[in-house]
Amino acid sequence: MEESTPGTVSQTRGAASSRRQALALMLGASPWLSAPLAGGEAAPLVRLAISESLVADVNMNDARAAMLVWIKQMTVDLNVVVEFDQRVFVSTGEIVQRARRGQLDAVALNVIEYRQLVDVLDSKLVIAEAGPQAEERYILLAKRNRGIQQLSHLRGRRLCAWKAPRMCVATAWLSTILDEGRLSPSEQFFGSVTVDPKASRVMLPVFFGQADACLLTKRSFDTMCELNPQIAKELTVIASSPPMVVIFYIFHKNYQNANREKFVTAISGLRKSLAGRQLATLFQFEDFTRRDAGCLASALGVLEMADRARKRQGAGNRKG
Repeated sequence: MEESTPGTVSQTRGAASSRRQALALMLGASPWLSAPLAGGEAAPLVRLAISESLVADVNMNDARAAMLVWIKQMTVDLNVVVEFDQRVFVSTGEIVQRARRGQLDAVALNVIEYRQLVDVLDSKLVIAEAGPQAEERYILLAKRNRGIQQLSHLRGRRLCAWKAPRMCVATAWLSTILDEGRLSPSEQFFGSVTVDPKASRVMLPVFFGQADACLLTKRSFDTMCELNPQIAKELTVIASSPPMVVIFYIFHKNYQNANREKFVTAISGLRKSLAGRQLATLFQFEDFTRRDAGCLASALGVLEMADRARKRQGAGNRKG
């Protein structure tokens, strides 16, 4: 991921879009960008880190501005202070280091990053999406008239895969179903695999016969079908993953400050404010709700099965 130079929306290049202009007006030229927010409090409410793995296919300056606007709104509405990195989005490596040093209290990350920090995070409370689309389900699609009815029929064929934050467990899931079918690993099984950050550019090549199958989320497929019902008629599901929670907020296990409940309230009620709705639109999510680590069992199970499959494949290669 390319890193943009931090700055306010007014500093972005070219003619600003209406969305960026709105963000600029909401954000303003505020000194609160540059440091932990001040105000006489003895300590910040929460030291927050947001993984850059959650940002894809959106303008980084827009993403920063939207997140900053929401954090500012939260400080006003709840009378709290949030300490965060001026870059807003930080790398996985930095999150791991800061969490292990006890230098952050809350973090927004994906389930793969969670696995690296499970021993220092409070699994009793996970703040994840709510509603009917709270969990991601990956699907493998092919065109109905191409004679592809099961996974084994895709040997040597062309696969298009969606590249998005919500797809973080998709590769692992694909490796598990190939392993269960006693098929070769992905890089050997498919004739070619291409990735694209636009869901439409993943589905349409299959629709028009330029690719044989595509891998994406059911959510993105359903959205595309609403726009073009013909896609639903022409494409069929070859395989489907279990539902999984893959992106969420979680606290450090040592952060038991009573004020953390205010932060939970802010996340859960994010869409109640204009700033929160702007953020939700940009990142395409619904409401958040409090859950526990049990909601992560499905995704963690897929990752563990993928690990075992890689070990078996490695052992087989060594024997050969």
